[in-house]
Amino acid sequence: MKHLFRRSTVRRVLPVTATLAAFGLAAGLAAPAQAGENIPSLPQTNAADWTPRVVDDSVVGDAGVYKLLQAGSTMFAGGEFNKVLDAAGTTSYQRSNFLVFDASSGAVSSWAPAFNKPVWTMVASPDGRYLYVGGQFTRADGKWEPKVAKYDLQTRTLDRSFDFPIEEGRVTDLQFLKGRLVAAGTFPGGILAVDPATGATDPYFANTQATGQEDGYPTRVYRFAVNPAGDRMVVIGSFTAIGGQPRQQAAMLDLGSSSASVSGWFSDRFNLDCASDLRFYTRDVDWSPDGAHFAIGGTGGPAPKTSKLCDTVTWWTPTENPKQQPVWIQYSGGDTFHSVTVTDRAVFVGGHFRWLDNPSGSDSAGPGAVSRQGLGALDPATGKALSWNPTKSVEGGRGAYDLYFTGAGLWVGHFEQKISKELHQGLGLLPF
Repeated sequence: MKHLFRRSTVRRVLPVTATLAAFGLAAGLAAPAQAGENIPSLPQTNAADWTPRVVDDSVVGDAGVYKLLQAGSTMFAGGEFNKVLDAAGTTSYQRSNFLVFDASSGAVSSWAPAFNKPVWTMVASPDGRYLYVGGQFTRADGKWEPKVAKYDLQTRTLDRSFDFPIEEGRVTDLQFLKGRLVAAGTFPGGILAVDPATGATDPYFANTQATGQEDGYPTRVYRFAVNPAGDRMVVIGSFTAIGGQPRQQAAMLDLGSSSASVSGWFSDRFNLDCASDLRFYTRDVDWSPDGAHFAIGGTGGPAPKTSKLCDTVTWWTPTENPKQQPVWIQYSGGDTFHSVTVTDRAVFVGGHFRWLDNPSGSDSAGPGAVSRQGLGALDPATGKALSWNPTKSVEGGRGAYDLYFTGAGLWVGHFEQKISKELHQGLGLLPF
């Protein structure tokens, strides 16, 4: 089965300046660290009925959401789409790869930032004043803004003084780290830090550049995750070395005050190829709330009775030693995991899988497999599937790219039609 790809992560809630209150943007911003969160309970399995819909049309025939971010009472959704409907499906809006709506009612905002190509990622500044948007685009609101655009949320305008230094490829991950804006994607070196005010390059990652590539893919750092302590980062993507040291598809960095360095952690399990056209198959990474483990999810195709980590979620310890082995492995039996979000109660996974607990499956349900379509939750201690089973349709073959927790519950950004067997095209909310 051909697998396509995408990051998701739990985001912590931060207070922001009171000046944004008048714009409905006063609280609930995403924190910079991509680390697991404590949640009050597992989300319900019945999706809320009031969220807007991102739908296919003649301009974008396979529409969906790559990234969600809440700021106060406002939700932002970025992805690949041209048409949005209200929850009832009666009112249509033209929106170019970016949607702004009310986080509690689903009402679509009149503010409509427009991008000429897909949006893959977003992050807010720690003070809540600015929103940074990354992707494949070269124009934002009709103006030249390659790969990363910066919006002033107080005035709802582009900050034209910000000049991101990369004009090629795409940006697939953005986070704040130690006062720097960190971007990862498909460009030379795969990761860089910039001044969040100007976009000028910061040398923080000069010694940890990615090189090499998996066959058929350019060099990239697809996603990265910072632990709760802020002193370690896991990067995943298409590379064969980080900072000149052999590392394939996954590596750990030690984060100093002024520069990053390559950690001694690595696993040669990611040196093993999956399908011949899917040699880059790591797709998402997230840390546990206590920083003692991290999870990596991926694609790759069926590989039963082998040591390959194809179409798996794996659980790791951050030991600074070589030849690391996963604590546990969760197998789908031949379908992709695009998103992994770790909480204290469960490891939540999204993609276009049809089963979990399926190590013997090969595009089929093997002995012991349980039906879990598109969404699932794993026991952090064992990696086994929990009973939580909302279901997400998988007819498009792309799957869920973002699992994003807020105080309301679990938001899902995806490319199919249904969640909980009801129409929730592109996005939906599973409330607490």
